[in-house]
Amino acid sequence: MYDLQFPEYLAGYEVETEAKGYLVGVRVVALEATYELTVYDVARLGEVVADEVESDGSFAVANLVVVPHVTRVDIARAVERLSRSDFAGLMPRVEV
Repeated sequence: MYDLQFPEYLAGYEVETEAKGYLVGVRVVALEATYELTVYDVARLGEVVADEVESDGSFAVANLVVVPHVTRVDIARAVERLSRSDFAGLMPRVEV
């Protein structure tokens, strides 16, 4: 069981977010942990990786999730798939 939470700023900007191809601040609250996700579509991720590697020599993002389109539906499907493995491979958010 988990609770998928989208950033409040997404409301009313779904079309723009899908066009940009990325979304930060998606949160999954599971029984044992909370995960902060960064979501990209395939095309945007390729652009960002190429730019970052060219300028900085590397690219790294914790809890990266790649979906066909950055929509609530595609993100929910990806999170559902991740839940089947109890979110294996994701790093829980550390409370400070």
